[in-house]
Amino acid sequence: MRTITISGNLGKDPEIRETKNGRQVANFSVAVRKNRPDENGEYGADWFRCAVWGGRVKTVERFFKKGSHVVLSGDFETSEYEGNMQLEINVTAFDLPDSTSNGAGKPSGGQKGTKPYHNSVGGIDITDDDLPF
Repeated sequence: MRTITISGNLGKDPEIRETKNGRQVANFSVAVRKNRPDENGEYGADWFRCAVWGGRVKTVERFFKKGSHVVLSGDFETSEYEGNMQLEINVTAFDLPDSTSNGAGKPSGGQKGTKPYHNSVGGIDITDDDLPF
């Protein structure tokens, strides 16, 4: 299985629908900021199309909103659309670092705005610019 993990922000609220067989699916896109600036010094973003199936759709519907920061993992497939390569992720796990949900619909004990990075003493002040990747 090919697995990918991304961290980014939702471009708009998820679209929730039901298949002919009665199975629920949530579709949404996530923007992931590029690590390097372009020739103008601006950082672009890569967009990923994502789908969450089954019981987790209720959690997505409740907590995922436009602009939400999410961390997703799942199997992926590539395809071509109008000459551009697309990557679609079938999400198998997710987390909302800035929310009270841990992706399973249960409170994580965190508070909105808490930092996702911790050690045994407490929170660590770190930004994306501090990370080596």
